[in-house]
Amino acid sequence: MNIKISPKNLSGNVAAIPSKSQGHRVLIASALSGSCIDVAGFSEDIEATKECLVQLASSDTPVFDCRESGSTLRFFLPMATVLKSKSTFVGGGRLHERPLSPLKEQMEEHGCVFGKEGDEICTLTGTLKAGKYTLPGNVSSQFVTGLLFALPMLEESSEIILSSPLQSSSYVTMTISALESFGINIDILFDEIDGEPAYSAFRIKGGQKYVAPPEIKIEGDWSNAAFWLSAAAISTSPESVINCSGLNILSEQGDRKITSILKAFGANVKKCENLVTASPAELKGIEIDAMGIPDLIPILAVVAAVSPGITTIINAERLRIKESDRLHAMYDGLTKLGADVEELSGGLIIKGKEKLNGGTVSGFNDHRIVMSMAIASIRCENPVIIEGAEAVSKSYPHFFDDFKALGGDFVAV
Repeated sequence: MNIKISPKNLSGNVAAIPSKSQGHRVLIASALSGSCIDVAGFSEDIEATKECLVQLASSDTPVFDCRESGSTLRFFLPMATVLKSKSTFVGGGRLHERPLSPLKEQMEEHGCVFGKEGDEICTLTGTLKAGKYTLPGNVSSQFVTGLLFALPMLEESSEIILSSPLQSSSYVTMTISALESFGINIDILFDEIDGEPAYSAFRIKGGQKYVAPPEIKIEGDWSNAAFWLSAAAISTSPESVINCSGLNILSEQGDRKITSILKAFGANVKKCENLVTASPAELKGIEIDAMGIPDLIPILAVVAAVSPGITTIINAERLRIKESDRLHAMYDGLTKLGADVEELSGGLIIKGKEKLNGGTVSGFNDHRIVMSMAIASIRCENPVIIEGAEAVSKSYPHFFDDFKALGGDFVAV
């Protein structure tokens, strides 16, 4: 589906959709406890996890269709070898290209056998064994999360040692919080980096049982709310105010940093209980460290493109192995809209302009690229055509409904 967006400011009230990251974790922990805590199927990634959990419960040799969900794949790999003697993983999009190393090698050292028969991602046989696992922290926090789900179910105790600082550590914090809610205890060891505590190792006692809590609530998703808060920040009318409700301002989600980053750009952002309000102001270029907030970088690149001065985005190498090469996708899209962007190996340098031109851009089959290009249309002088806009279904199927409700104007072409 291609859509044509006419440039307009956005304004109004919007409710944050449920957190995809927390949803994955609660669904899996709930299933492992034998309970039926449900999470609404609000995205294709969540549907993938739900379908894989059905396979886990109903088949002796399950075929896990992870669709395009990296979280689903990496979380299920260790669990499958604890609970099943053989399993097969399949998926679509770029999921085949996304790395499984070094998790794969660590699992192989602990009793698992990876194979490949045809077009699937892999087959798994063998039983995961307890022991010492060593992982770098700069590839994917999802590897750590997958092991944290699986290792407590083994009879003997295990340890996960980080050989380098853990990037996106907030996602592991979310995992540990979910595990604690379901009765699983993880002993955490810390180092100190730049005066701040940082994860260094996890000690997991064996023989633990998942026990469902009486009630658990899924928070609003900060990473998707960031699109609306950024839309308000770059609007050209002082009356363009967006109120985003359903957000926990004390959330463990790392992407809640969107508020402080938009403030650094110069935007007006206010927080009150579960409501965050953003409105435009005079913006300026800043430096952004992508280390713990990779999912925010596409929309922050849009804000940078219309913020006078220079914005430098650093430590963003991992964006190249997401649903698309997001660094190149944002360079390509913003450049086609008339922005001044330089692509680096691990980041972007963006010279902000008052206005962009508009034009035709690819969605790169990536939900965050499509949503970012839609928000960029606000500051374009001419319409923006986005090719492959249906990619938003991966995380936010109703994105364009909310876009329209906030004043957006688009048609299918």
